[in-house]
Amino acid sequence: MMAAWFTRLCDVLNYIFCYVTVKLGRGVFFSIALVFVVMLLRKLPLLGHCFQRMILWSFFLWLPFTGGLRLFYETRFGVRGFLWWADWNYRHQLTGKVYFLVMALFGGYLFYKRRKLQRFVGGLERLGENIYVCDSSVTPFATGLLSPKIVLPESMVETYGREELDTILFHEKMHIRLGHLWCLFLWDVLRVLFWPNFLLTLCMKVLKADLEEMCDRVTIQRSGKDAFDYGMLLLKCVRLLCPAGAGKLPAESAAFAGEAGKDGYRDLKRRIRQIADFRRYRIRNIVFILVTGLMLVGGGFLVIHNNSYARYTELEDITVFDDTGCHVILPDSERLRQAVAFDERRVYVDAREMQDMLEECGAKTEGIYILFGGFMKQPGVGGCCDMVYVDCSELESSGGWARIGYETNMDLLGWIMKMV
Repeated sequence: MMAAWFTRLCDVLNYIFCYVTVKLGRGVFFSIALVFVVMLLRKLPLLGHCFQRMILWSFFLWLPFTGGLRLFYETRFGVRGFLWWADWNYRHQLTGKVYFLVMALFGGYLFYKRRKLQRFVGGLERLGENIYVCDSSVTPFATGLLSPKIVLPESMVETYGREELDTILFHEKMHIRLGHLWCLFLWDVLRVLFWPNFLLTLCMKVLKADLEEMCDRVTIQRSGKDAFDYGMLLLKCVRLLCPAGAGKLPAESAAFAGEAGKDGYRDLKRRIRQIADFRRYRIRNIVFILVTGLMLVGGGFLVIHNNSYARYTELEDITVFDDTGCHVILPDSERLRQAVAFDERRVYVDAREMQDMLEECGAKTEGIYILFGGFMKQPGVGGCCDMVYVDCSELESSGGWARIGYETNMDLLGWIMKMV
């Protein structure tokens, strides 16, 4: 009994690995194209504002839901371009296992880094509220999702004035209030799901730069700080921290100042220029951008939903096989559905109508197998069909409706397959 259940469990896991890998693999192809589109659109003058660029980044939220689009089976582009990926996975089930293994290892590594950072921050001296002091020369940063914390270096606390510290703390609080920590977390989720696309990892630096620009603008405007003074404070932080050889910042944090190094100084130069070009924005314009972004993203989800296969579709097809169970003698038809009905316990067969159909097709068999029920997730992907054997002599003797009891194949594991 346990051996049969274990075998069944392995079959279900293989099914899930293959099915999910096929869908995620399609998302990988879409993600590669989307990266190039977003990087191109970011250069347009119309989308030069950081708030507008965040709309582009939000388009990546569509990726996990693109694998079930009908175009993969119902268009020439989908069949010729992507059907090979599904066929490969169904023929080589090891592909799905490897995909999930790498996904688990990568996700586990990112989770370990987050947990390690949280333990490190939890062991620091608490200055007040959610503010912690670190004796290392790290740039101020915010981390944590449900319980965000802000970390300041001890050297900065000891040498900076109250007004300067308030500005830095305000910047980090803006990261938290604007949801930037959640943005970085969701990006990590996308990196794990679509790990073959290494461009997502490379784009993380660009995403953080846009988040920093947004936070700089909001901090300057809402704090009432002069852009020149704010830029000078940023340079002061760099001069204080960078010579100390600060280590690499955790990717899941949102930091006030960037890292040292050739790329770090180039990014800092770009950021200082953006601060110098600061112009106060109107709240109504930001609200308009936000509403527009929500409409575009929501509309995209609606289009994906309306053009995708349902999670599952109950099958009403009925097929009759010969007594070997291998050869179809009566394919699904409206006439066959009128002759055969079923519920959760029994199959009902119109004996006279079934005999007439068997005689018309010239079938000579001692019995028939009736296949019915089950579900379909996508063309060629489904399961949990039921089958009963009917002796032809019993049909002759019954005269009316024959009743055949059966036990359904839909168990807990089958339900999981259906709902995944």
